[in-house]
Amino acid sequence: MEPLEPSDPARIGGYLLTHRLGEGGMGRVYLATTPSGRYVAIKVIRSTLVREGDFRARFAREVEAARRVGGFHTAPVVDADPEGDPAWVATAYIPGPTLFQRVRDHGPIRPPALYALTVGLAEGLKAVHDRGLVHRDLKPGNIILSDDGPRIIDFGIARPLDSESLTTHEAVFGTLPYMSPEQTENSHVGPASDMFSLGTVLAYAATGVNPFNGDSMAVTIRRLIGPPPDPGPIDPAIRALITECWNHVPERRPAPEAVLTRFSAPSAHAAAPPPGSTRPPAGADGSERTTQPPPPTFVEAGASTRQRPAPTFVEPTESITGAAPPRAAPPEPADAPRGPRRKWIWLAATALVVITTAVPAVVALRGEGDGDQSDTAAEPPEPAATLTGHEDPVNSVVFSPDGSTLATSDEHFSVRLWDTGTWEETATLIEDDTPLTMSSTVVAFSPDGTTLATGHQSLQLWDTGTWEETATLGDTEWITSVAFSPDGSTLATGEAVGARLWDADAGEETADLPGPADYVTSVAFSPDGSTLAAGTAVDTAGVVDGSDGGALRLWDTSTGDEAGTLTEHDSTVDAVAFSPDGTVIAACSAGAVRLWDTGTGEETATLTAGEPGRALAFSPDGSTLATGHDDGTVRLRETGTWEETATFPGEERVVSVGFSPDGSTLATGHSDGAVRLWDVG
Repeated sequence: MEPLEPSDPARIGGYLLTHRLGEGGMGRVYLATTPSGRYVAIKVIRSTLVREGDFRARFAREVEAARRVGGFHTAPVVDADPEGDPAWVATAYIPGPTLFQRVRDHGPIRPPALYALTVGLAEGLKAVHDRGLVHRDLKPGNIILSDDGPRIIDFGIARPLDSESLTTHEAVFGTLPYMSPEQTENSHVGPASDMFSLGTVLAYAATGVNPFNGDSMAVTIRRLIGPPPDPGPIDPAIRALITECWNHVPERRPAPEAVLTRFSAPSAHAAAPPPGSTRPPAGADGSERTTQPPPPTFVEAGASTRQRPAPTFVEPTESITGAAPPRAAPPEPADAPRGPRRKWIWLAATALVVITTAVPAVVALRGEGDGDQSDTAAEPPEPAATLTGHEDPVNSVVFSPDGSTLATSDEHFSVRLWDTGTWEETATLIEDDTPLTMSSTVVAFSPDGTTLATGHQSLQLWDTGTWEETATLGDTEWITSVAFSPDGSTLATGEAVGARLWDADAGEETADLPGPADYVTSVAFSPDGSTLAAGTAVDTAGVVDGSDGGALRLWDTSTGDEAGTLTEHDSTVDAVAFSPDGTVIAACSAGAVRLWDTGTGEETATLTAGEPGRALAFSPDGSTLATGHDDGTVRLRETGTWEETATFPGEERVVSVGFSPDGSTLATGHSDGAVRLWDVG
């Protein structure tokens, strides 16, 4: 939960907005109050989506699907205006963690809470099916554990039972590891498909693992259409139900009514608070307080007593890390003055990076065995998760702006997508067996999250809503790096013979940037978009006349003219990045990370290490610099002092690093094809 930004509206449809709750692929979600003080969550749709021909009709269907279910089984729709400018929908505020967060933070669920979950989900699916709908995306991230039981949310791909969209004429929708076999085969999808997914959800709840999730999309599909897996040593009654749900013959799967009959005995329920027990305490004047929603209580007896995750609202994609986000703060009064705001969006944080000296400073990065660690250094943690699937060095790890998706690529032309709520692979966009050449696949999300760019043997653009390729720009085998400008209007590509700028909407080249035709290894826009920086490689083969490879080159993006060259390198510049406030530019070269003041062009610090650094990234708020090294370590630095605050151990060379949009998770790509996730927030 974040304060409102100056650009945010004060009201939507008569509701007073108080805080930002999150941002997803469809739009932004706000916490708001009704005139009487009740809380609602309002999803405001992106204007770019509304302009699409059939989007309003699709959005109206989502609203209607949620309205048709309603009641205790979802987040009820309070109000909506699909035809408005902007289009929006308001739902009741439902405090509580998602099922994914609950299992992640407290471990598998045991009876009797597991029985209560089973009954609640069966009751919810019965309500969905009784309204003539199929949900088609039942997964832990779409289930909120509220005080009075689980709520099924996100009806974005739900469809009526009689809709032609349930036949083979429609593309496959859903989250792959939680799909039914008929979904993967694009067959007719009916209510029994949701029951197969229910079995997988319960297996995850009982064990903390989805047994269908494989190292690749192909492996996951083979598991889904193959013999059902063993759920493991879990409660016998739940085990039997899961096995029945996983029957490959849809007609032989249990219906929700059968599940309710089997598990709805009073002893199967976890104790629930009496009605009204979670109402806020009265204020000093005796009036009921309505400004602080009640905390979630769905944690079984004996579970961990550490702080529960913050409430999850309409869009489960708000959860993007392996660590629970901070508890939501009470909303500020509408007339209260607001303090400084942080702008948690891609490449646009406002925290300042302070350089403490006007002359270059050399700060040694501690390596293993280099003596005592700083008193403030954290103990080296284990990764929160390790993603496998790539077979070659992972040269890109990039989060979508809303944090719901991690895109990764390797040096052998493979691009994979991962759901950050479950860390499961959801799609493989490119899987090319072309022999390795000088080029490397790289990826970048547009700032609004609607487009993914991949640099391969051409520059390809993908619609993040459908993951269909929408454009192919250029024709070259030498694209080495890709970046979007902060406003999303311009794309930059680094290539073996320089860099180019492209109009992202028109798909046309706008500038072939001048200067020596160096091999460009990395490109980055300044936060205001006025400057493009590029790291270049040393021309060891002597094939380019007049090359100043090993330099950091700068261009004015408005004119395409060269703005400057920083030539303090005697080896290849492997990575380059601007600090979020634009005051510092950092580059890896010759086993060191060098920092420049962008206002004066002077080098202000050099961070050295025993092993070369190949990758770097600033946290979104600018407080931390992460660097990846050849010895497999990842090091974090506080940017005000450049003191090392943490070292994550490893063995395989770190090729890429990237922060989640809220700065709480760091992804690292390694030379063995693994992607590791670290809790840093």
